[in-house]
Amino acid sequence: MLSRREFALTAAAAGTVALTATAAAAKSPAVTKIEGPVSGGKRGQIYGAFYGDMVAHGYVEEEYFVSGTAQSFKPVGELTKDGRWKVAPDARAAYKTRVIVHRPKDPARFNGVVMAEWTNVSTFSDLNNAVNQSFWQSGYVYVAISAQRVGIEGLDSVPTAGLKAWDRDRYGGLVHPGDAFSYDIFTQVAQALVSAKGRSGPDPLAGLNARHVIATGESQSAARLATYINAVHPLAQFFSAFIPCVLVGGGSELANPEIIPGESAADYNKRFFARIVETVIRDDLDVPILVMLSETEARMHRVPPQADAAKLRLWELACSVHGSACDTGYRASVAERDGIKDSVGGSDARMVRFMPTMAAAGLALVRWKEGGAPLARHPRLLRGATLRDIVTDVHGNALGGVRLPEVEAPTAMFDTKTSPARGGRKPLAEDALRRLYPTDEAYRDAVRAAVDGALLGDLILPYRAEEYLAEAAKGPVAAG
Repeated sequence: MLSRREFALTAAAAGTVALTATAAAAKSPAVTKIEGPVSGGKRGQIYGAFYGDMVAHGYVEEEYFVSGTAQSFKPVGELTKDGRWKVAPDARAAYKTRVIVHRPKDPARFNGVVMAEWTNVSTFSDLNNAVNQSFWQSGYVYVAISAQRVGIEGLDSVPTAGLKAWDRDRYGGLVHPGDAFSYDIFTQVAQALVSAKGRSGPDPLAGLNARHVIATGESQSAARLATYINAVHPLAQFFSAFIPCVLVGGGSELANPEIIPGESAADYNKRFFARIVETVIRDDLDVPILVMLSETEARMHRVPPQADAAKLRLWELACSVHGSACDTGYRASVAERDGIKDSVGGSDARMVRFMPTMAAAGLALVRWKEGGAPLARHPRLLRGATLRDIVTDVHGNALGGVRLPEVEAPTAMFDTKTSPARGGRKPLAEDALRRLYPTDEAYRDAVRAAVDGALLGDLILPYRAEEYLAEAAKGPVAAG
């Protein structure tokens, strides 16, 4: 079994296509100004900062302001359901936003890949969902880019929402011209982080040489990424790969949403959902794309589940829920510390989570991008009479789909229906466990087989395999 370091080095040597070559194929980057690391403010901390001791993980957390001039895009023709959209540059406007950067303190730990998250604004607060230990354990740089207006300005009917309302002394100088410009803002900030060309100010990566940047986003942010992939990527040609998570079968609008003074949060959300464009991810691009879905979205598809394609994979993770992709493991603690109303929250503490699989898939996407083996294909969830009817086993767990070791060698029933956002885990009774695993060794054998399959299927990295095996050593009752 490869160590984490050996895996990263193998991935780094797999091909010759570097980030600089990808960026060179695009237009010259716009001139952007970077300021920071940012400090001060009334609260004296980063909004949404990591909860805990990041130094103990060997990582540094910093915040930067990025400013420049972004462009919006207008459709050329119809926005069709196949996602093969055409757009043209439209207006231009100045912006100033922020980005949170997590980088390894020791440059030798960096795996060469930046995971760039489009922060989520579903609660009218700027939430970075993807930050997690899996990225640190596998050597990523992680960045959270505040691309949308409501995350900065908030909603006037929700006084505590938005960066400016939270700490005007720190964030009062930020400027956002509207979500029509969010796609280009996202590109410009990501590009400024990894390339000195067209950039003024400090280097947020402190000299780390990024070979690839992967764009990710969850739920509402995944809808923004869907539109980015379909409309903007063919023009920008910057990101090496994409991982939209818990996407509910649609893309966001290209135009600026109307801002209605005094509008309630509920009415704003109704208008947001009404503006979703039903579409799949276009399947004719030259960069790898992984769409990761939970059982929740499988029951909510606006369009039929998309087929795998030459550069596209769709994974449905059995026994996961919507919150499985929106859970840092610290969301409740962050919300309490920062006074954020987080009505969405993460998943139940022991539900199947996306983050370790995202970390593994990211390196597999890089391998694929560099000419190596394609990302693994996996079966879809087993459906019954309708697409929304997921067939379950005698324990109530879904059949088919991406099956992580806790699903393939179960010690619990994963309830994905009662609370589609959080889910719930109910340990199996001891007699049921003994029918599945007559001895503790039988359980360990089942976990070992499941771990081997997950490693081969691009679902976990070696460090995660070791964690599974260590947990299995305690026996099935403890694991439940």
